[in-house]
Amino acid sequence: MEHFIRTVFWIFTLSGFLQAAPRPAKSDFRINLMRESVKCVSHFKFNIFHDKCITTAVDCVMKELNGTAKVECDGPKDYINLALSAFSLLRKERQDKGYGLTNSTDCVCEKWRQTNFSEFLNKTSDLIDKINSK
Repeated sequence: MEHFIRTVFWIFTLSGFLQAAPRPAKSDFRINLMRESVKCVSHFKFNIFHDKCITTAVDCVMKELNGTAKVECDGPKDYINLALSAFSLLRKERQDKGYGLTNSTDCVCEKWRQTNFSEFLNKTSDLIDKINSK
């Protein structure tokens, strides 16, 4: 009986501490829900991203969602908050793997051209696809 209890203890202990953190699924970013529910007349910045700029692009998307989208868009802010949480996990995961933010002039958010919210979400979806394909 003592071995059984010890075995059960170690199974639960190890399974609790050795779980891998899952990569956020594309549905976690709530792109489709934002596309359907959040309405914006503002313009957002987005760029074609280089491989070296992906983590910086994620950070820029977070800034646009947290700033412009939350302040100037109509619709449920919960979808934006959930997307921000997923992007935060993704950015942390990339930084933990050594893909930090870049100071390159190619990656600066301010150089991105402005687009409407729908195109911004399409480009954001493309960014997620590019990250998940690696």
